[in-house]
Amino acid sequence: TKMFRLVLVLGAWTVTIGCAWAQNTPSPIDVARRVDRLLVKESTAAPLPELCDDATFLRRACVDLTGKLPQPADVDAFNKDTAPAKRSRLVDRLLKGDAYAVNWGRYWRDVLTYHTPASGNYLRWELFDRWMIEQVRNNRRWSEIVTSMITAEGPNDECAPVNFLTAHFGNTVEIAATTSRVFLGVQLQCAQCHDAKTEPWKREQFHELVAFFGRSRIIQRKDVDGKGRGTPYAIEGRGEGQYFMPHKKDPTKLIEMTPRFLTGETISKDLNDIERREALAKLLTSPNNPWFAKAYVNRMWSMLMGWGFYPTVNDLGTNLTPRHGDTLALLTKEWTRAGYDMPWLFRTITATEAYQRRLQPRPDSDSMAPLAVCPQRLRPEQIFEALTKALGFDEHDKSIPSPAPSTAPAVARHTDLRNMVYQAFRVDPSTPPDEVHGTIPQALLMMNSALVNTYVAATGKTFLAETLKKNMKDDEVLTALYDRTLSRRPRAEEIDTCRRYLTNVNNRREAFEDIYWSLVNSTEFLTKR
Repeated sequence: TKMFRLVLVLGAWTVTIGCAWAQNTPSPIDVARRVDRLLVKESTAAPLPELCDDATFLRRACVDLTGKLPQPADVDAFNKDTAPAKRSRLVDRLLKGDAYAVNWGRYWRDVLTYHTPASGNYLRWELFDRWMIEQVRNNRRWSEIVTSMITAEGPNDECAPVNFLTAHFGNTVEIAATTSRVFLGVQLQCAQCHDAKTEPWKREQFHELVAFFGRSRIIQRKDVDGKGRGTPYAIEGRGEGQYFMPHKKDPTKLIEMTPRFLTGETISKDLNDIERREALAKLLTSPNNPWFAKAYVNRMWSMLMGWGFYPTVNDLGTNLTPRHGDTLALLTKEWTRAGYDMPWLFRTITATEAYQRRLQPRPDSDSMAPLAVCPQRLRPEQIFEALTKALGFDEHDKSIPSPAPSTAPAVARHTDLRNMVYQAFRVDPSTPPDEVHGTIPQALLMMNSALVNTYVAATGKTFLAETLKKNMKDDEVLTALYDRTLSRRPRAEEIDTCRRYLTNVNNRREAFEDIYWSLVNSTEFLTKR
């Protein structure tokens, strides 16, 4: 049929375009320069902020790309490097490291599973976590990763990407809503029960999207081999059957739905389950899809810059006018040309002057878009890595008390100390940066926990204790503490303040403990700057 040929055409497009991508990938540096020119052209802000110093760029890039703070030796080496292209070379090196894969694999793990109430049998969390990290490590295209999840089948303790489907209990309505929201930035779930009130989406359009999953079913597998599989769940296709939308006025009546994508393409209702989902994956990732690339670019720009072209990453509403729309269009077009290559977009954004400028306060109005990075709190995983580096503890040290992991479904992402920090700072990664606020449990953990107070002490096997044993001068100790916590040298006024405090306290050990504690509890420590 004509509709089935659409699937074949889209499949051929994947092969043809895949070959062309490698030959025509645009230069990240060239695109970054064009982005900067457009941003300035589209803005009325003046004067532009100055470029940040090397130490600030190093910390910013390390936190963004690897989720970790740089080591003091790295700060010294980077400051001494006089090569003009050292910043782009740093980014290239960071993108090749395993920490980059872990940082961004876990970011997407949390984006895709944060809201699910699924228990361990429905969501094999560790398997899915490892799989996402491996996708980033192997530099798989974003389109390939999405396709793997949309088309996955089999038991979720063997097939990692199928956990995207089983984590939603195999509920086709929830799967379709998440697919639209995360991969397209379209809040289509608003049209589940009635036509959307603020968008042009009709109720039928939502259920036509659900129909792509209409022959998928979730089944429970028994632990027949006695290997402690814990009755995994699997996604399998039904041999027949269709998806029906309940009648709006009479729920007892059902309306058979034809799978139809948001851009109007339909496929035959006769296609089996995997053919339907393969067709959907190709439509999702097609360069003709106006949302797929734009949603990813807006999300990554928001994560790196601290502000987005749209107010949120989950809603690129048809009635919303993006800030710096021409810049977004340029990045979307060129990232599509680059074949949805994730490191390419990181190289491009970090190469812009906008990313490399000094930190700029968040504007009061959404209509005002800054031309530099705005402050945003580190993600939970990044906060834990910062604490590990600043305090120098072993995350598996059983001698440091930490709450037992929660037994609640889909909550316990880690164990021991990492779980304690993760749970305290846990937040939906799709939340706009200006809506992420501190809480009392977070403050109590940073101020009063055994973890922090044990390792800022000047006694025992701690960094401060070892530093004081070396008979270093006060200013040298201060520099070591600032390097370790904030990845920079103390400013003149900070040195003066600390000197006065050392004199007033008149107990060198206690004074340095207080200074160390204050640095770890500072807003700067918990913030990307």
